[in-house]
Amino acid sequence: MTPVRQRLVAEAVRLEEDRLGRILDDPAADARARDAGGDFEQRLVRRAGEMALGRRFAGTLERLNQIRFWLLLGAVVLAFLAGMGAAAAVFGQDATVNIGWALSALLGLQLLMLLLWVVFTLYRPKGGGGVLGRAALAAVHGLGRRLSRRPESAVALSASVGLLRRGGLGRWVASALTHGLWAMFCLGALLGAVFALSVRQYEFVWGTTLLTEGSFVALVALLGAPAQSLGWPMPDAEIVRASRIGLEGGVGRELWSGLLLSSLLFYGLLPRAVLTLVSLLLVRRAAGRLRLDTSLPGYARLSDRLGAHARSIGVLDPRPPETSGLEPASRTRPAPVHGRVLLIGLELERGSNDWPPRLAGVDWITLGRADDRSQRRDVLSALRARDAAPGVVLVLCSLARTPDRGAERFFATVREQTRGPVWALLDEGGTLAARGIERAGRLRQWELAGARAGLEYVLEIDLDDPRHPGTRELVELVGQGVAEE
Repeated sequence: MTPVRQRLVAEAVRLEEDRLGRILDDPAADARARDAGGDFEQRLVRRAGEMALGRRFAGTLERLNQIRFWLLLGAVVLAFLAGMGAAAAVFGQDATVNIGWALSALLGLQLLMLLLWVVFTLYRPKGGGGVLGRAALAAVHGLGRRLSRRPESAVALSASVGLLRRGGLGRWVASALTHGLWAMFCLGALLGAVFALSVRQYEFVWGTTLLTEGSFVALVALLGAPAQSLGWPMPDAEIVRASRIGLEGGVGRELWSGLLLSSLLFYGLLPRAVLTLVSLLLVRRAAGRLRLDTSLPGYARLSDRLGAHARSIGVLDPRPPETSGLEPASRTRPAPVHGRVLLIGLELERGSNDWPPRLAGVDWITLGRADDRSQRRDVLSALRARDAAPGVVLVLCSLARTPDRGAERFFATVREQTRGPVWALLDEGGTLAARGIERAGRLRQWELAGARAGLEYVLEIDLDDPRHPGTRELVELVGQGVAEE
């Protein structure tokens, strides 16, 4: 596979593991990635390629590329036929052609779009690569999702979209599509015009209300200058004046035809063809510079697994502190959070299909679930990999479970691994009630466990009920958090 395809596979594996909330165990793939050496990104790519899931994604991407090829080929054919249709509309049944209308119909819109592309490229360097290209990309992705019914297709397409946003790759892909489709339109218009002028005789006229005759003569001279410099005869001032509407027609048919065809070539086809080539070269350069964002939690969780040597995550079984006279974790409402909001799931009852949870008004970054020892190691790796201190680390727990010593150790380790505050969120109170367990006693157990581990706040919530008092409080406290791309 090409380097871009390899990174697409790695990105798709990351998205699937983020959806599951855990790292998929594949010791053989991890070992091969470590043995292959290289930097962290190279080991991530190697691991994804060695996994069975990665091989499935590679096959899915190959099928999606085939679908994209045929869809893009259809778009190219449609653009060519649109150009032919525009030429057929200009050279209709009427044997008299208004040269101004013809140039406007065949060149006006695409020259306007080219000007807008130049403006947005110069003044919005991080913007898209052209309206037509972005529309074509969106159509190809949408149709590809519909035509490929495999369950991996949605994840693979999401990975493609994510990587296209990185390093300017998507911008130049969209530019190449935009200019390529317009070039095919101009080619179709040029060939259609050549065919029409070859099989029928047309009279060319012009007329204007606002412009003076001298202005129009100057405009024609300007349009014909590139062709005339190459020896292509163009209408002179006398022919232009003699071709005005209302005068005797039939003057300079070949010269007017040359002006129209040369304008389509020099102002339509050639600029778009050159810009298509330049955009493709920039696509190649951006693809060569494309790298995975290894700071994302899905990748950072793998730092210990793929490291050359295991790293300590702190004391695994610390001696519990004395609890005599210990008060539960603070019930005082903290100040609103400013900064990133990180979320960890700890031994939840909810299944993987319900992860990551969503809460309207809160945008958190999920580090994963910590349901067993390996998952806890992965989550702590992702937490350590973050350079900046987060606004808050939220550990989502199940109120239906008793806070055992393992949960308390995990709280304490999270508290050691981050410079930001750590809160425990107690969800799934409905499951607790269904089991007939007394709520106040269980809540106090979690509050004491949080206090022993040094947590700043313990809050009972209900993610399924936005009207729950604790849920509303959580939105008010962390709703200002902003997640990363």
